[in-house]
Amino acid sequence: MKYLSKSVIIVVLAGLLFSCKAVDLRTDALLNNSIENSEGQGRALLNESKKAMGYDLLERTEVYETKAVFDWNPVWLTMPMNAFPGNNKKELGLRLATNSFDGQIEYFEGRKKGTIQGVQSWEGYKTSTKGDKLKRHEHDRYIWGLATYHYLLEAPMHLPDAEIVRYGGIKPLDGVDYDVVFVSWGSEAPNKSYDRMLAYINPKTKFIDLLEVTINDFFITMPKGLQHATARYKREKTSIGAYLPSKVVIQFKSPKAPDGSGVYNFSLSDYQFDSFDKKKLYPIPGLKQYGFAKPTK
Repeated sequence: MKYLSKSVIIVVLAGLLFSCKAVDLRTDALLNNSIENSEGQGRALLNESKKAMGYDLLERTEVYETKAVFDWNPVWLTMPMNAFPGNNKKELGLRLATNSFDGQIEYFEGRKKGTIQGVQSWEGYKTSTKGDKLKRHEHDRYIWGLATYHYLLEAPMHLPDAEIVRYGGIKPLDGVDYDVVFVSWGSEAPNKSYDRMLAYINPKTKFIDLLEVTINDFFITMPKGLQHATARYKREKTSIGAYLPSKVVIQFKSPKAPDGSGVYNFSLSDYQFDSFDKKKLYPIPGLKQYGFAKPTK
């Protein structure tokens, strides 16, 4: 425990040391404006990737569900960063409305077994499999967690339609010359209002193997040096023909070795599509539906 505490302190201090400015994911080629028709090239690559992974098939579904198991690095688990407390190495159920941020998790094991946490139209709620009365809440961690993991699963479906898309050139990584595409909203330059992403597209499979991201709106305040992570994807073919994540490894900052443990990882299995009534995800009457959008202030 003493070793873990020292490790956490080192990580936090390292983040604070580099917290003076926001992370800029743009490549040198983008900063130098040296790529011709970078938007056209970027959107073409993202659309090609979307089809190669079968996300056009996922787009035709209304709802889907999957089982998930999170495995946290013990060092990081000592920090208050887990969006779904009590989930470490225990199976959860994810139920999601396609092309939205609406969904819910159900705890299948542990002290929270039977508990259901959900988000509908950016409003949080809690109930249980016992039919307990639905309780409204504003637990930022659950709302953030459900929306974030939902997006990580569906990202290839939405990236081609982002406001800002730029082809960033080639990045060698793990022996692969990845095509990278920069994606953002509002402004290309780092800002506090919008996250930026860098998609790593495998030239052979056309799959997005990694997604490097900034994290502006984490559910707890984080120094700028910690607002940067990488999601590494492994994919498997599902019953509808779409190649959806079977394992996602979350790494701190830019991509690390693929066999590294990362901050945590989560495995996904037993995908089922249109397997339940969509109404199950909308238990709160009278809320405006936002779909794949956020309410404007």
